[in-house]
Amino acid sequence: MNNQEEIRGKNLQDQQICRGWLSILEALRKENTALLDRLTDSLRFVNSRAFLDQAEAFQEKMISKNESLKLLRHEVMEQLDWLDIVPQPREEAPHDWPVLTHDMRKMQEEFEKMKTAFNNLLRNWQIE
Repeated sequence: MNNQEEIRGKNLQDQQICRGWLSILEALRKENTALLDRLTDSLRFVNSRAFLDQAEAFQEKMISKNESLKLLRHEVMEQLDWLDIVPQPREEAPHDWPVLTHDMRKMQEEFEKMKTAFNNLLRNWQIE
């Protein structure tokens, strides 16, 4: 296998990874929207200042997370667009691969923590 074939194979692998990331980000976005809907619904059941304060904090986190998901999706799309160019351009990739990999891992971990904390909030207030 020559160098050109190795690069092409690596690009195909990276393209598949990017497409997988896009699917993950879309699933997280939908789940985040569902969490926001649950938050809105929960406000009908509890009329407590303490709960409202906690709910507001979660709403801010969820809105911020939605913006972060959009930004990361944009970065992955830029990377995928760059990988789709054949032959490969000489300029650098738009994003550093290890950084994108780290950002994806971090996004998934942070989202799971936020979701768990939110579910615990609802459980503690006996809303489910």
